[in-house]
Amino acid sequence: MTLPRRIFCSVKHYSTTRIPFVYIPKANVYRFGDSNTASPVFRDLSWTIHEDEAWAVVGSGSGEKSTLLETLLGHLRLAPTPPPPGGLFPALTEAGRDPFTNIVSVSFSNRRRAAGDAFYDYSARYGAVREEDRITLRQSMFPETIPPPFPELELPRADGDAPKGMPDKERRAFDVLVDKIGLRDFLDLPIIVLSNGQTRRARIVKALLRKPELLLLDEPLTGLDVQNRPTLLEVLRTLHAAKTPRVILGLRTHDPIPEWITHVAFVHGSKVVTGPKDDVVPKITHVDVDRPVVQMARSGQDKLLVDMQNVSVKYGPRSVLRGIDWQIRQGERWHLQGSNGSGKTTLLSLLTGDHPQSYTQRHLHLHGRPRSRISTPHLQSLTGVFSPELFDAFPRHAGMRVWDAIGTGFDGGFVPLGRENVGLGVLQPVTEADIAWRVSRCWEVLEALSPATWETGVVPDGVSARAVAEEFSKRKFVDLSVGGQRMVLLMRALVGRAPLILLDEVWSGMGEGMVRAAKRYLREGGVGPEQGVIVVTHWEEEVPWGTEDGVKRFKIDGGVGQVA
Repeated sequence: MTLPRRIFCSVKHYSTTRIPFVYIPKANVYRFGDSNTASPVFRDLSWTIHEDEAWAVVGSGSGEKSTLLETLLGHLRLAPTPPPPGGLFPALTEAGRDPFTNIVSVSFSNRRRAAGDAFYDYSARYGAVREEDRITLRQSMFPETIPPPFPELELPRADGDAPKGMPDKERRAFDVLVDKIGLRDFLDLPIIVLSNGQTRRARIVKALLRKPELLLLDEPLTGLDVQNRPTLLEVLRTLHAAKTPRVILGLRTHDPIPEWITHVAFVHGSKVVTGPKDDVVPKITHVDVDRPVVQMARSGQDKLLVDMQNVSVKYGPRSVLRGIDWQIRQGERWHLQGSNGSGKTTLLSLLTGDHPQSYTQRHLHLHGRPRSRISTPHLQSLTGVFSPELFDAFPRHAGMRVWDAIGTGFDGGFVPLGRENVGLGVLQPVTEADIAWRVSRCWEVLEALSPATWETGVVPDGVSARAVAEEFSKRKFVDLSVGGQRMVLLMRALVGRAPLILLDEVWSGMGEGMVRAAKRYLREGGVGPEQGVIVVTHWEEEVPWGTEDGVKRFKIDGGVGQVA
């Protein structure tokens, strides 16, 4: 086997007295295919990382920090390129390591690529009755840890090596890692029933098994409960200190920066400010939404939207929900709390009718009727939903425009149908008046949440917000940034004025301006007094309404729920 030629770098090539790990002295960053006369993605980027530093990339806009991390992956072009002999990664070049095969990126702000362009049935996780749904986390992500069924019969391979599997040393390291990160009890559960937080932790372990020199983690804290955040961050700190591997975190502006992070790269538009944490953090702009007190409906005077009494969900001997009692009325705003795997997603699936066991509950009344007497399509039209599962599953066909995606929200489907692509109606066909109202509602949410409300400088002088909304409505959904797609799916959840709105981890992947615009809209008329809202988040500050507004809290712990 031919080993890579070792290239010796000298400190004389650099502006420091040490050979850096990352070296960008000063460069513009372009997308491949763009000339140097085009507008750069980042202008005058200067970024040097040394071995004794711990970095976080903090972004204020949708996709900005992710784009900077992609620069380290070689997905964008630097002009001028970092000088030889070390190039972008002098320390790796000095060690004879190929940088781009020794860097692993895990992003939690993006859609899973395996999902493809078409819709897939994410509700299958609740039944897990198909054979492919029985695949465990171990089988799916860590098959090398599965012991052979009859080890005494295992024969040496033809090449003389030991039977395929994980070497003992690596297996011990894997066992320690899954214990520290809290995955031991989930390895042999069907992957389809795991929570988002549990799956995210598994993806980090999977990346670490590749033994990279550098691990890029984009939004690792998003969707992670309060209890598991310190554990994960301590594991990452230990790994970074030992360089097994080095770790760079991608964080949102309102994410707390871990104590062990020493340096920050703050991305704002085309500018990147880099330096010691104490110098850069004061420059990070974070604008809170003005929160005038919102008058809530008074409990007991409005229609019951949800009435759950002694609701339970079991998979064989394993109980996921136990004896849930919960009532939700018109005008109420709820914060649903609970650790990863506590049963929050399962509870929401009962409210949407996606869970098969929603039919078998003795007392699960939705919108004034027993669940068993409401068809699932009708129930979907009565519930506006945004969730990580829906975001991953939503189709990305090349021909689907922003308008089309929003219009599917009226009937709760995934395919644009009917005149103006605003649906056909569920219980009865839409009338001319219905179509006119639906078209009007599409324009309302587009004007309220278009780029004119969350991007600076997108409305030239003399151009109306309606004109910006019209242009945005024609864009292809698949071509939008992750934050743009999430904003459109939020519009989809709100457009039909459904009696019940479910917002699960809605802000992940959105830029600061998007979050600010969406929160303002939700508080100032985006949802009305006739609607009930459930917000699922591990961050108290992400709930658009506060205690002063009368927001209520329902907490699930070990499958048992109570009003907090």
